[in-house]
Amino acid sequence: MAEPVLLSILFADRVITENNNKKGIIGTFDRFMSPSFPVIFPPWGIYVAITNLIGKHQFVLTLTVIDTDQVVLPIEGEFESAGIDGVVELTLNLNGVSFPEAGRYNLSVHVDGELIGSRVLKVDLLEQTGV
Repeated sequence: MAEPVLLSILFADRVITENNNKKGIIGTFDRFMSPSFPVIFPPWGIYVAITNLIGKHQFVLTLTVIDTDQVVLPIEGEFESAGIDGVVELTLNLNGVSFPEAGRYNLSVHVDGELIGSRVLKVDLLEQTGV
């Protein structure tokens, strides 16, 4: 059996799918900033691209606080790839995700129970200056 290949993990302000199935990835970033915690940021999205698979597969995306392993966002689902050279694009637009503290968060991508990759999302304390 072929091993899945992770092509991309992107954090974005928004991910859209056009009528022709093209993806629009608007405003990529690698960090959030807030003056206080816990915090819920405005809607945001995740784009994941995977290749080198055929048939039905289970996926799990998990966003955790690196220092504590606290799970902030668990997402599970299934996808199907028609051909080994096809690209499966997972697009998620999120709202209401609560971040308990500043720090580094890890988004891990699992396919069929195997970790295929991850990416760090930084969440920083926004220092406010006096007026």
